[in-house]
Amino acid sequence: MIDTVAIDERISKCEAILEENPHSQIFAALAEALRKKGELDAAFRVCLQGLRLHPDYGAGRLVMARISHDRKMYDWAEKELTEAIRLDGRSRATDLLETEILIEQGFYSKAAARLGELRSADPDNEYLKSLADKIREGQISKKAKLAGADALLKSSPKAKKADDPDRKDREDEPVTYESILDRVSRFPGVEAVFYTNYDGLVGEAIAPDSFDLKTISASLTEACRFVRSGIGTIEMGDWKEFMIENSSGTWALIALPDRILGIRCRPDVNLGSLKLKVNRLYDSLRKVER
Repeated sequence: MIDTVAIDERISKCEAILEENPHSQIFAALAEALRKKGELDAAFRVCLQGLRLHPDYGAGRLVMARISHDRKMYDWAEKELTEAIRLDGRSRATDLLETEILIEQGFYSKAAARLGELRSADPDNEYLKSLADKIREGQISKKAKLAGADALLKSSPKAKKADDPDRKDREDEPVTYESILDRVSRFPGVEAVFYTNYDGLVGEAIAPDSFDLKTISASLTEACRFVRSGIGTIEMGDWKEFMIENSSGTWALIALPDRILGIRCRPDVNLGSLKLKVNRLYDSLRKVER
């Protein structure tokens, strides 16, 4: 159980120190206390400001990774954790957080390997046991979803059309926002494709059930807003494309007049060819709309 009184006292003390010395590294302790209290937006702002002043402070990077994890921004959490490890090396805390992130991302085999190392040093830890149960449940669920998706794919008319060797993206086919989703989803290496508005609300989508597009879209558009606020200060103009890349693949966002096209790609995707395809499709759509 969280001792809110102790946390409030810690927050007050840290805020007093930071007010007296805005360049203090106490920002990390303040952000961590706010995180534990559940004030994630405030924790994020405090930690972000602190890291702007102390970008090589490993403890601050680790706190930002925890905040991002709690905000369900797992790619961002992974990036911050990697930086924390680079700066300060591995520890039980980084290994535990890495395990939690891997579980949320659905990388159960990697999570199990990391968790095995933790449990070998602390076999009776109840929380580690709960993570092991979560990994087993995730693996079972993932296998069931994959089996169901495979059966559905084989039986669906759309899948049969996609498997037809004579089917191609012909120039004479009508181009609509919906048809663009279908064509992009069939590009080699694309795992999911969706539309979202600029507030992060998902519209049409073609994606596996395992993708929590509601959370993903909200996180990605928030990252876009952060980038827009940054580039605005150096007069680079508005953004057109935004990509977040990690070891498991790439999230690509493409700005359109009234919506954003989101694409999840595997590491082996040819991003250059995909970008050309998307540009050609939207060029065709603009001609139709005129």
